[in-house]
Amino acid sequence: MHAKATFKVVSWDEDQFDQQDSGPKLTRAHVRKSFSGDLTGTGNLLYLMTYASDTEGTFVGIERIVGSLGGRSGSFVLQHSGTYDGEKATAEWEVLQGSGTDELEGLTGSGGFSSGQAEEYEMTLEYQFESASA
Repeated sequence: MHAKATFKVVSWDEDQFDQQDSGPKLTRAHVRKSFSGDLTGTGNLLYLMTYASDTEGTFVGIERIVGSLGGRSGSFVLQHSGTYDGEKATAEWEVLQGSGTDELEGLTGSGGFSSGQAEEYEMTLEYQFESASA
């Protein structure tokens, strides 16, 4: 199945936790998001990021989404991996196996997004359910 949705960043709280005289700085960001479209609900995300320069970086993250996907309610966890090139962030994500709850139990899938400086960002998720009873 294919889900298309948009998300908005509701809050972004980033702080640096390591930087040496030479080399990249390391930061973490707690991000809250809202989703609409085939996926509706809220996301609670923690990113760990490294900045190779002031304008380029790499990030990983874990996000729990609570809401509805394709008309089924529950929650699930995405694992993010991406880069920032100074103009846009591009990421791929994967549903962590076993993370689906309630009507989303057995959810598997992957997708991603590419975002610049906008108010809303488009995302995709190709998904299925492992169990025929889900």
